[in-house]
Amino acid sequence: MGGWIKKQFILLAGLAIAAAGIYIGGQAGVDYKEFPVIGARNAVWIVAQTMLLFAAFILAVPVFVMIIEIAGYVKKDEKLDKLAKDFARLLPPSYSITAILGGLFTLVSCTLFPKFMNYMTVAFKPTYALFAALVFLESTAVYIYWTTWDKLQCEKKMQHILLGLVLNILGTLVMITANMWGSFHLSPAGVDSAGKFVSLKDAIFNLTFWPINIHRFIANVSFGGFICAAYAAYKYLSAETDNEKAHYDWMGYTGTFVGVVTMIFLPFAGYYFGMEIYRFNAQMGITFMGGALSKIWLLQAIVIAVVFIGICYYLWLGLERIPGSEKYKKYIPYLSWGLIIAFAVWATPRAWVASLEDMAGGTHPIFGTVGIMAPKIAAVNIAILGVILTFLLNRRAGRIIPEGRKAYSFIQWLIILLIIAVNLVVLYYSYTVPSTTRIRLSIYTFIFMVPAIGLIYLLDGLLLKNAPRTGEIRWGHMPPRSQYALIAVAVSNVWAMALLGYGRAAARLNWHVYGVLEDTSKYAGLPALGNATLVISGITLLFLFLIGLVFRFTGAEKGGAR
Repeated sequence: MGGWIKKQFILLAGLAIAAAGIYIGGQAGVDYKEFPVIGARNAVWIVAQTMLLFAAFILAVPVFVMIIEIAGYVKKDEKLDKLAKDFARLLPPSYSITAILGGLFTLVSCTLFPKFMNYMTVAFKPTYALFAALVFLESTAVYIYWTTWDKLQCEKKMQHILLGLVLNILGTLVMITANMWGSFHLSPAGVDSAGKFVSLKDAIFNLTFWPINIHRFIANVSFGGFICAAYAAYKYLSAETDNEKAHYDWMGYTGTFVGVVTMIFLPFAGYYFGMEIYRFNAQMGITFMGGALSKIWLLQAIVIAVVFIGICYYLWLGLERIPGSEKYKKYIPYLSWGLIIAFAVWATPRAWVASLEDMAGGTHPIFGTVGIMAPKIAAVNIAILGVILTFLLNRRAGRIIPEGRKAYSFIQWLIILLIIAVNLVVLYYSYTVPSTTRIRLSIYTFIFMVPAIGLIYLLDGLLLKNAPRTGEIRWGHMPPRSQYALIAVAVSNVWAMALLGYGRAAARLNWHVYGVLEDTSKYAGLPALGNATLVISGITLLFLFLIGLVFRFTGAEKGGAR
């Protein structure tokens, strides 16, 4: 009971800070205030993005914890239950940090940007009360879920799983409520021509509301998987016994699997989000995807390349612990070169030139037409396919496939070849059509990719179901560099999340609420990309420091290896 009181005290402290911010903002006699040294915009930016990173983490962890717990219950596997519990132990301290950061964000925002926050408070006042109630319920659910883990076992296990389901529903509702405000900033609805608020329902269900919900949910689960994998890597490197190493090796692989499986679908959700931005306002879409903000997508390509290649490198090293994997190692050079070439195409700029003369004739003399969107989309799809193939090899290594199931493998390879063929055909054809048709072709390609990837995973599950192994996986037999790869992947993922948070907010340019409430402060307009990357790097370091404290002071039970 004392733990619950402590947690609620932390939560109430966060809410009190938020309430103080709203009160201070409401009493302000000026539209904007200044913050020493770093400036008002950077102060809000740093606190907001750090809070969002923690919010993403505490939303994601319960999702795959519940899935692992259900799998353990169905299979009667205590090791899976212990794995789920080890992931879940990161929740209580992370939730406390999120609550404090949320309150601090509200205080800083209301104090420094009272004009904007007053407008949002008037417009969305009922949702603020709903948000506070949901956060309180979620906090209580986290405490009950964690403290009853050992009590609700055996015949009572289903009760604990239901608690996990309630926790996930509450966490998702908290995210959706917050996304009401974020999506309204981008694509406001429910206002008249003068910007006066007239309909809460229309304001909530604006054009980007559902796209941002879908995109953030997938991104958050992927992000949480990679952070948990980094936690496992940290524990692996400091483990003192073989049993501990085996357990944390398995934990790191599971976190990576969660991160990758969800991340593969993230580009499709991102393009759906981008399409709705274009539908709301074509000029904002151009700014976001092809105008002033186009360079962030090149930075994103480089960072995602680190993530994808880092994951594959970890999995390639993981073949060493699987008996009978030798025949699959010959594919590694081809996969690595395929990924390098795909990401080189994705990261090829079209408009970064030394002089205007370089662009005479409409295309770069060196890059030519490689830098346009058509080859980039094909490159992204093929890079995703490369990661999928790496996972398939890792899963299939050391397995004895029954003769009657080899048809599944044949169909899988047909789908893989079809994916490559479709992307190359669309790539070739897209050079012969106008840009509007090219955009539609890219949409059709993504629509094709989603069910194709799902079918590949489904066939893989059927192929490997109860397939015997040539030998047991030697969990814990991974070189230290494999764990550093997991940590590098997590760090890169944090930086990418912060980068895209900057892009989404910067798309509004000099508007607090696009086309409705203008930013008339001295910070109005687009932050310079160089300055933005410095702030993003600072946010990344701050988050890593705070999550490092969570790692450091989150103890785990001894023993229990995979």
